[in-house]
This record gives sequence, C-alpha cells and structure tokens, in this order.
Amino acid sequence: MKHIISFLMLCFLFSLLAGCQNQKNETTFIITSEQIKQLSEQDLMAIGAQSCAQSDKRSVIANENSWLYKKLEMLTQTLPKQVNNIEVTYKVYLNTDPNAWSTGNGCIRINSGLMKLLSDNELQAVLAHEQAHIVLKHAIKSFRLAPYVEIVNDDIIVLIKEDIAQQYEFEADHYALDLLIRENINPMGLVTMLKKMPIHSTKKITSHPSNTKRIDRILDRLSSK
Repeated sequence: MKHIISFLMLCFLFSLLAGCQNQKNETTFIITSEQIKQLSEQDLMAIGAQSCAQSDKRSVIANENSWLYKKLEMLTQTLPKQVNNIEVTYKVYLNTDPNAWSTGNGCIRINSGLMKLLSDNELQAVLAHEQAHIVLKHAIKSFRLAPYVEIVNDDIIVLIKEDIAQQYEFEADHYALDLLIRENINPMGLVTMLKKMPIHSTKKITSHPSNTKRIDRILDRLSSK
C-alpha cells in the first residue's frame, strides 16, 4: 500500500521545521535529529511519497505510447512487483542525465539518458539495485542517522557519513546480485553497467564508493556462488 502524506502530517512537519530563504530565492527547511526521532517509519515513508510526487510534477514523464515506457514495462516483468509489502512503481523521466533513484515508499524513477546508455540486462541490474535500497530501508535508515535533514524547494537532502553511504551501496549491489540470480537474469549486468557509469549520483546520499571497488566486490561475491 502506498502511503500518501496527509494534511495533518504536513501540518505536523511544518510545525517542526525552521525555514529561511536564501539569495537564490529558495525556501529551505531544516529537520533536526531530535525532531526526526518524533517521526514514525510510516511518517518517513510518507515524506518519501511526497518527495516522489513533487519530482513527478516537475519532470516530463514518458507517456504510455512511447518506446521508453514500453521498454520499462518489459524490463520489469521479471522483477518483483512488491517489496516489503509495498507496491513498486516505475516511471521514465525525459532527461539526458544518466541517473536512477528510489524512495522508501516504492517509487523508482529512471532517466531516458540511462535507458539509452545501457543494455536491457544492465537496466534490469539498475532496477534491481534500486529495489534493494527499498527492501533494505536505506532511505529510512539514512533519516535516522542524519544530524539533520534539509528540504529545499521540495528536494529532500539527507546527509550521512561517507562510510555508511558507501556501505549502503555495497549492500544494495549484493542484494541486487542475489535477486538477479534468483530471477534467472544475467548478474553480469551489474558489472558492465558500472563500467559504463562514471558517476552514480543521488541527492539523498553524500558519496558513493568507486565503481572499481563495487565491481571487485560483486565479482568476489559472484565467484563464491
């Protein structure tokens, strides 16, 4: 079930937030670590849902008649439709930046730039990696560990320690590898995808490990299977 942030939840959040406007005319709100402790897991899921909805509103989304939409539909047929009892939803943004991201409520978004860059097998590896972040509750854990959270014009910026952020990426790679093997999808897509991606960027995690380190760990795990 998708959790959509309620009016009462919005009121509660804005009662917690301290806001200011910077020179770029951006509105910034801060949630402190003490205030985050008052939020339940469902509250944090609702924030993720709101963030995803706002991103969808600001983006140009591939329509159901486009080859991008049809390709994404095909690629997701062999992947789980639900994780942690949460429905997984996919959309393609018409954006040349080769990127993909997810939120804790099951929202996975992938840019057309990445769809054009990678093969089908490599794209399934990306989607499995993003599913892993949801299953392993990395977004929720990041909120809990952050010294504070910034919300800048609906963009949620969660700052956590670099070693923790990197560990989440390794965990997501390992989960994705097991998922691909279980679904009879070639797991080498995780490796070849990383070779094509100089940067796997996200606003929600401060730093990623190098692609070389990720590839080495994937191959080590694969050799032990």
